[in-house]
This record gives sequence, C-alpha cells and structure tokens, in this order.
Amino acid sequence: MADSEWIDDPTILPNADLWRRLHPHWVVSDDNAGGVRVSSAAFDDSRDGSPLSVLLADVVAHSNRTPKNVIEDFPGYGIAAITAGFARECGKGVMRTPEPNEPAHASVFGRKTGSTKRSLARSARIINAPSG
Repeated sequence: MADSEWIDDPTILPNADLWRRLHPHWVVSDDNAGGVRVSSAAFDDSRDGSPLSVLLADVVAHSNRTPKNVIEDFPGYGIAAITAGFARECGKGVMRTPEPNEPAHASVFGRKTGSTKRSLARSARIINAPSG
C-alpha cells in the first residue's frame, strides 16, 4: 500500500484498545515497573516494511473470542494493549486492515522513532503475559 493510501480511521475511537501480540523476548524485567514491562521492540513495524500490526479488541470481542483465542496459534506469545488515542498522541494513524483469517486486524502507521516506540511501550498494558 502506498503511503498516501494510509488514512487514519475516525471510527476507531480514542479509547479503543489495540492488542499487540507479544513475543516472549518483548517482555523484559524491570524492578521499577514492578517486575516486567513491555520492550520498545514490540512496537517496531514489520520486517517487510508494513506498519505495526495490531488487533482491534472490540472486533475480537464481537466475534466471541478472547485474548487467549488470538494467541492460540502463537505458542509462547502474550498480548499487550495500547489505546488508539495514545497512538494518535504519538503522531501515528490507525487503520482497519482486515485479513482473510483475521477480521480484527488493523495497522498503526507512521514512522516510529526510538522515542515513539519507548512511549508506546511505557503506555502498554500486559493483558496476557507471554509464557516463553
């Protein structure tokens, strides 16, 4: 998709939870955070150059699924949540990008500097901790 085709979707409300699947290496020990926290590495764009992949929690819920359902094909993974509003406060856009097997798929687009990724990581809430 060309950069000009990425359009922030106003139907994704500011308080909408965006779930990010968490690789076990993306959760790190942090005594100041009470044990563990999400690493900024969790908020990189994909290796193929596509934007940060997330799931719209409300769409997952409307399909009668749970956080555990969306990671069942990802052994050891967990889930973290940020809000669409916070992503936008960081200057990023959020767009629905449903996939054939995942109607809840969305993308957080826009350049992600180190400080942006750190801000997103600090705001992340762990919903399901990785088991790896």
